[in-house]
Amino acid sequence: MIQVRNTHSLDQDVLLKMRHIGDKERIVIFDGDDVLARDVIFCCSSDSRREGLLGRKVLGSEEGVLLKMPAGRRGKAGFMTSIHMLGMRFPIAVAWLDEKGVVVHSVLAKPWRPYYASPRKAWYVLEVHPDLLERIPTGEKLRWAGIDQA
Repeated sequence: MIQVRNTHSLDQDVLLKMRHIGDKERIVIFDGDDVLARDVIFCCSSDSRREGLLGRKVLGSEEGVLLKMPAGRRGKAGFMTSIHMLGMRFPIAVAWLDEKGVVVHSVLAKPWRPYYASPRKAWYVLEVHPDLLERIPTGEKLRWAGIDQA
């Protein structure tokens, strides 16, 4: 049984609220009151961001990663918050989020492409199943919560 705890709307102090969600912790992503993805890995270390979804053969419909940009890249656009798809075996939906969890750019990223970037400033990058792309358009506000495995 999965229990959701500490749901975060990112209108308040993001850094304070996110301190207790640790690297590689599993989280749930919401769009409004609906669950977008139930099994997302929060990546805030250099190693976990680099690993991301690489090496997976498939991505489940409710799986993904949420990459928290390192301090020097938060609030930047273009190359500073870019992702690559080298070594990836499947397409993914990618959304760049601002400090409040609002989608500032989204795209369908295809395998083996060298570069995808947001033209707008981003603090987080969400990578999820490609079927979820239409649920993460620019302007959509997302929130997330840690989960406890009971």
